[in-house]
Amino acid sequence: MSDSSIESQLRAFLVDNFGYRGATPDLGRDVPLLDEGILDSTGVLEIVAWLESALGVTVADDEMVPDHFGSIALLTSYVERKKKS
Repeated sequence: MSDSSIESQLRAFLVDNFGYRGATPDLGRDVPLLDEGILDSTGVLEIVAWLESALGVTVADDEMVPDHFGSIALLTSYVERKKKS
């Protein structure tokens, strides 16, 4: 799965589930999702559940940090690394 495919899927998930909080189809890759209020702790848990069910990525508790979930770019990189390991 390519970065662009992962990014497209992540973006679609965010728009579908967090559009009411500002996640739009043209949301920049580097927009800080947590700082902008698009995601909160519950939102991170929703993304984790989706990553595990839709993309087959297992997320450890200590990996739920802003360095991985802070933006679409960070999420894409995180998923790509997890899929390679």
